Amino acid sequence: MGERLRVLPQAVQSQLLDLQQYEHEWISTSSDPIRVRFRVIEYKGRKIIGTFSARRAEKDRMEREEKLRKAELLLKNPSQLKKKARHYFLKNLEGEKYIIDENKIKQNEKYDGFLAIAYNAKNLTTEQVLDQYHHLYQIEHSFRTFKGYLETRPMFHWTDKRIAGHICLCYMAYSLLINLKMRLEKQGISLSENAVRTTLVKMQVSLIKQADNYFYLRSKTTEQTNQLLKAVSVKPIPDLIPKQQIINYI
Repeated sequence: MGERLRVLPQAVQSQLLDLQQYEHEWISTSSDPIRVRFRVIEYKGRKIIGTFSARRAEKDRMEREEKLRKAELLLKNPSQLKKKARHYFLKNLEGEKYIIDENKIKQNEKYDGFLAIAYNAKNLTTEQVLDQYHHLYQIEHSFRTFKGYLETRPMFHWTDKRIAGHICLCYMAYSLLINLKMRLEKQGISLSENAVRTTLVKMQVSLIKQADNYFYLRSKTTEQTNQLLKAVSVKPIPDLIPKQQIINYI
């Protein structure tokens, strides 16, 4: 099972966060292999495997940066912060005046890439535990994506047909999301699911009319926009294009 690294005693944490003591390496056997460095310690009758993944460290960093971008937006509307501040590295000074909590950011940074796994099964090797947990993590992560980003829950449907249709759409969206992430990773690009979704939402084309002519106006592009377009082999359209020419970019 996953061990809550951040609530372990400081003496234990210091051992698990010391990357110089990570002398072993394990590579997963999945279709998308990951390389993990690890060490093993004993604590309260169980073994704890401390693992470190450079890929996970990059993911943690990007998710933190996404939260900090969200924090900047929330700072412009303090009334929305009462229940959200702690999730976005913000602290309240007084009278609903919030600032970025730099100490909390530094504390969060030191856990980038680290994950602890606890077990007490004596008949399993460390490598077997890592392999089993990797598959478990993939399953749990998939369900988190379904419930979180794709909003499978809460579900506001009452008939079996509509519930099945909602779940089917979520599954299709998840399949497309994973396919897109795999295409990006083949190009050496690592984007979190939230970054992918946020970028896609901002990619818009508006139909505008000027006199008797119609044009498509494209939203502002970013580096992530271009990465997504390249991943799916779609040509970027110009900033402004006559309506009849849009067919050349579909």
